[in-house]
Amino acid sequence: MDDISDHVHDSAEFCRNVHTDPEWQRQAVEAIMVTGRYIQELNMHQGLYSAVVRSLQLYDRLQSHAGTAASTATPPTSTNTQVSLAEAQGYCEETVIVGRALQKDFEQRGVHLDAQGQSQALHMSQQIAVMGMHVAANTTDASQLGTVQIPDGPWVDELPTAWRSHMSNRLNALGRQEGSSVGASRKTGLWATPAAVRSVPLDQGSVNGIMQHVSDEQVRRQVWFASRESPEKNKQGVVGFCLLRRDFAQLLGFQSHAHLQAGLLSLAGTPEAVMSFLDQAHTASRHQAAEEFKMLRKLGGPKAIANPQPWDKAYLSAALKAKHAKKLQQKVPGLSAWLTLPDCLHALGTILQQLTAVTLQEVPMLPGESWAAGVRKMVAVHEDDGDLGTIYLDLFARPGKFGGAAHFTLRCGRQLSGGQYQTPVVALALSFDQLDGMLHHSSAATLVHEFGHALHSLLSRTRYQHLSGTRGAMDIVEIPSHFMENFVYDARTLQLFMPKGKGDKAAAKSAQALARQVKEDRHLLGALDLELQVCHSVMDQMFHGPEPPQSPAAANDELAKIWSKYSSFPGSGFNPHLRFAHLVNYGGSYYSYAYAMCLASSVWKKLFQADPLNRQAGNALRHGLLRFGGAKDPKDLVEGVLGHSALQHAGSGFMPHVAGLLHHYGIPETSKS
Repeated sequence: MDDISDHVHDSAEFCRNVHTDPEWQRQAVEAIMVTGRYIQELNMHQGLYSAVVRSLQLYDRLQSHAGTAASTATPPTSTNTQVSLAEAQGYCEETVIVGRALQKDFEQRGVHLDAQGQSQALHMSQQIAVMGMHVAANTTDASQLGTVQIPDGPWVDELPTAWRSHMSNRLNALGRQEGSSVGASRKTGLWATPAAVRSVPLDQGSVNGIMQHVSDEQVRRQVWFASRESPEKNKQGVVGFCLLRRDFAQLLGFQSHAHLQAGLLSLAGTPEAVMSFLDQAHTASRHQAAEEFKMLRKLGGPKAIANPQPWDKAYLSAALKAKHAKKLQQKVPGLSAWLTLPDCLHALGTILQQLTAVTLQEVPMLPGESWAAGVRKMVAVHEDDGDLGTIYLDLFARPGKFGGAAHFTLRCGRQLSGGQYQTPVVALALSFDQLDGMLHHSSAATLVHEFGHALHSLLSRTRYQHLSGTRGAMDIVEIPSHFMENFVYDARTLQLFMPKGKGDKAAAKSAQALARQVKEDRHLLGALDLELQVCHSVMDQMFHGPEPPQSPAAANDELAKIWSKYSSFPGSGFNPHLRFAHLVNYGGSYYSYAYAMCLASSVWKKLFQADPLNRQAGNALRHGLLRFGGAKDPKDLVEGVLGHSALQHAGSGFMPHVAGLLHHYGIPETSKS
């Protein structure tokens, strides 16, 4: 079953996202559906389930017997080494963890139900898979996102060339998709109609461009609301999808899908722990959020926006960052936030070698191995342990490729029966523009974030592939990725990413200035950014709770309550869920981003703040967290790296202290009062 999932299902999912040949994509989808149905049938196999349960029951009996015997046994000496009965039967900690995870996987599919319940569970799980695929696809499908017509005006000239080019490409692609004969305007890169209006594509990239650069509030408002009405199909699609997930969870005996998710391998343990953490984060940051909102209201002097709205935030934030950047440019003339891809990859290699004694070595592709031009292949080699695994880099955008950034596991690591180890194979797929290999600092941060996931997979060494690398608790698997981002924000390591003159005084000065700028940008509206993170997390809990909304109108009512409570930008009727694909992939566990940011900040502060290239700290992270993948209790993983005081009880679950989250967003801890 794991071989099917590992070698076929996961590879097909990767192919569906990155291959540009429609026939390959179609066949990949078919492979996903076929293997998914087969895996689901195996997950409903009574014989397999019973074997797992019997094995765990035997382990529990052996442990119980050992506990009874221990009270009368002679203490072991150097010549009287005792082996537990469980160990003698071949059990180890990882075997038991994997066994319990498999039991939960089986029961999550309904294998413990009667025949009628099993049939119903099988049908519902297949429906959920199909509906989820459609909801997620709608969030990036240009034909579903649509366009909006905006009257021509000076706002067009405010858009930087790169944004015009992006919109032109999106519109031309949409035109080809719909068979349109309308061409792109040569002057602006935007379609023009005889009615002197501009057709603006409503993909998120284009919307972000308008929100950040256009000073006309009415244009921003019109584009913002139009984008909140698409994709139209997701209005009912998300509601129906989450209701079906709730019904499926209740069929299995859980209160909700959020309870089902938390009941699996997780640090939080319960939705109540999640909400307690989110409420603490909101309480700790609301004073700073109020101060930041006041700052936005004052921005612009006489032309200030008295009551900033959601469509104003990105524009005001960009103006504020530009103001700060201008001051810094005056102090450090020629300062640039642009880096080169070769420098970034070299820096990642240097950091990896310094911290873990692992080098990245580029190797040529075999005939027929690559799926697109420009894909690169690297192997990770440890100075003592040898080959650790393979990583493919598919970094540039192209027509037909998905538009995000993601880490894909193509093959998990595991111990083979002959004593050899199957090394992992992973791929990073991003969508950088082909600008002569130049990356803005924000893109470099995305690269190192995804590389953190790859590092987790490559450095994991588990006996079983079931919990290899990122196949662990959702609320800790994002720790390595968020941790890695620190290397492009700390001046001491940012210098490695800077072009030219690495190591000289000029480069060090530029790195210090750039680090200051990007940190200020990151923290400038940190509390308002945290507000949005909390809102999305609470929204996810609401949609996957015991009583999700029954209709699009009910969804809007619930969302208005959430934004009214947790956001400085309250509103209603703006459908934040329509484009939030994380509701599918992170259903009930989107809070894990906040958990991970909090814990990653604490890891950096404790182990790396004094010396970010410290080998001892790197090995502590590798052997204390990354090596185990998901094959260790998440609480033990966190406490093994950060100590027993790193977590606090929250009902029957655990949550980190919010101080790490405040540090991540640059919020003074005094704002907690």
